[in-house]
Amino acid sequence: MKIQTNQLETNLKNIVFMGTPDFALDVLKEIYKEYNVIAVYTREAKPVGRKMVVTKSPVQTFAEENDIKVFTPKNFRDQETVEELKKLHPNIIIVAAYGIILPRDVLEIPSLGCINVHASLLPKLRGANPIQRSIMNGDRVTGITIMKMDKGMDTGNMLLKDLMVIDKNETYGELEKRLAKMGGELILKYLKEMENILPQRQTSDFTLAPKLSKEESIIDWNKTADKIHNLVRALNPHPFANFTHGENIIKVIRSEVQKETTDKPAGTILNKNMDIACGSGTIIRILEVQKVGSKQMPIKDFLNGYKIEIGEVLGSQNRNDEVQA
Repeated sequence: MKIQTNQLETNLKNIVFMGTPDFALDVLKEIYKEYNVIAVYTREAKPVGRKMVVTKSPVQTFAEENDIKVFTPKNFRDQETVEELKKLHPNIIIVAAYGIILPRDVLEIPSLGCINVHASLLPKLRGANPIQRSIMNGDRVTGITIMKMDKGMDTGNMLLKDLMVIDKNETYGELEKRLAKMGGELILKYLKEMENILPQRQTSDFTLAPKLSKEESIIDWNKTADKIHNLVRALNPHPFANFTHGENIIKVIRSEVQKETTDKPAGTILNKNMDIACGSGTIIRILEVQKVGSKQMPIKDFLNGYKIEIGEVLGSQNRNDEVQA
């Protein structure tokens, strides 16, 4: 049934927002400029960094600074948490990178549904890490999908889409910022035009974007330079791709694929520019690094105080330690 404009405006006075990281914050800020956000739900504060300082999410910090009610449930499995949400009488719930699954009884609360701002062109890359997975895959195009949520993982009807070209050297942090801005603009477009937007079902031709494991951050020099470069980009600014040299864990902040090829074994340090042989004879140049416990620095400055021999072959170790910022 078509919603009349005056009824729509009344319904949009009761918006609940759910999200956690910087991506969600940028989306929230765009909504907050034009609509009344009555409450936010976000992940509870957690220890961050080497000193394990308990830190509130960016969304919680913004909400408290702007006198918006904040809720930080661990999940929605208990009825008390669900009832607490019902008492807010939200007409619409907007979700962006929240990190908590919404059960059916929550999805059914708002009359205008739960609407998700998802950072991929669905049905491609359903799941928790679409931006990082897109970069790791070497995709040249990504985008935002505004989707009506259902009980599946990013399986609901699509409402709006917009696409974005990925630069070949763009990092996760850089792309996330651009996608967040797009997401904020697209959700505003949806809120203003929802009565004229027809939902579209997703096709069965989908791919997944699961959470990243710690092991995936370890560089395997047997992979091609392109794949290693994509890994470096995808894990910047956190947790960073890394390799072990002696007793040290070296994070790779930025890299560059070289046009030349080599017949040296994968992992061989080829010259003082820190060109490294990779799989299929390809070469990657390390531009910026960080030894765990030290600051980030250009490779030239790093090598002034750290010795790595030309001709040395780096291994692809399997480690179970946690690499923290």
